[in-house]
Amino acid sequence: MENICVRLDSALARQIEKDMQEFKYSTKTEFIRESIRDKLKQLAEERERKKGWRALYAARGIFKGKGKAKTDEEFRKLTEKAGQEYRGMLEKKFAQK
Repeated sequence: MENICVRLDSALARQIEKDMQEFKYSTKTEFIRESIRDKLKQLAEERERKKGWRALYAARGIFKGKGKAKTDEEFRKLTEKAGQEYRGMLEKKFAQK
């Protein structure tokens, strides 16, 4: 294991001690490790959501050369169609065999 030194202002340290007692943590280290794990999990989930959006925007490339949307409604229809086509591609790719 690696040691990391963290300085906290006294108000934050008091809040940690208070929450440790309330939620039955035996040590500050245990509390801080779990907090870090939760934050890393949250960031990983956010990263995955961003990948989904990038994929949807990439799917818009399916329509290259077919004209551009002139209204918001046309754009919505194009993105909806691109999303459906991309979903179909993913379903084929990850289909259970």
